[in-house]
Amino acid sequence: MSIWLPIAILGHLLNAGAFLVDKTLLSTSFKRSGTYAALLGILSCVVLFAAPWTYVPSVEAWPAVAGFGTLFVLAVWMFFEALRRAETTRVVPIIGSLIPIFTLIDTSIFLGERLSTGGYIGFGFLVVATGILASGRGKERLPLATIGVCVLSAFLFAASSALGKYGFQTAGFLDVFVWSRLPAAVVALGIAFLAPGVRGELAKLIFVKSENVAVKESFAFGLMFFGQACGAFGFLLVQYAISLGSASVVNSLQAVQYAALVLVAWFGGERLAGLLHERRSTSSYIAKGIAIVLVAIGLYLVTYGA
Repeated sequence: MSIWLPIAILGHLLNAGAFLVDKTLLSTSFKRSGTYAALLGILSCVVLFAAPWTYVPSVEAWPAVAGFGTLFVLAVWMFFEALRRAETTRVVPIIGSLIPIFTLIDTSIFLGERLSTGGYIGFGFLVVATGILASGRGKERLPLATIGVCVLSAFLFAASSALGKYGFQTAGFLDVFVWSRLPAAVVALGIAFLAPGVRGELAKLIFVKSENVAVKESFAFGLMFFGQACGAFGFLLVQYAISLGSASVVNSLQAVQYAALVLVAWFGGERLAGLLHERRSTSSYIAKGIAIVLVAIGLYLVTYGA
């Protein structure tokens, strides 16, 4: 078994935990997705403290480094916006099904990556599984605008991943990862100052006056740091797996994320479902259960067909 496989799976599971925290905060503490994205992008620059132990990427590598950091923050912003609008177990699967498709297109064109026949079959199972998990009827059906946000987020994530892969091949993994946080923080500051309403919400979050509000905001920030610690480790592990293996396969393994999310929503009870704004129905559980089986088959074929 390739060493990057368990690394990728663990990274995706940590990301699933971060998504649950993100949805909770977007439902309770942050009215605007741009506020949350800006905060996270700015905070990510703390990684630059590791800069003395890295090499500054070459001039030729900087376009990929800058694009990697910039597009990732924009992708996260669009992801949070989609997550704010709809259920976690629907948004994550839709974006998760599109990212591998966009990534495969990008890496095939620019990096010449290919999968074996078995890998492509497994890839198809994962895509079908995400389609089942993302489907809905009546009120569960997502508006076209929300679907558009999901598509844009997936495209940005895939483009960021492809640029990161190119950067990892041109310079060292840690060098690219650390220095990409600088353009990421710059973009986050741009969101903070230019996105409608974000600057005002940030000011209210930072300069609180009421003691009760201060307690609530402290809890929100604590939860945010916990979630982002999971997300940071998950992101680091996924990107490291990409540097070792196939970007398209590693991204296709995001099916692990929404399989885990479905199980949490399934067994979490009404209280958790209400907090996450999840609609619970027998037909939905059956569809998601079938999809999880397809995910398992897809993971098997991708693992041994890559």
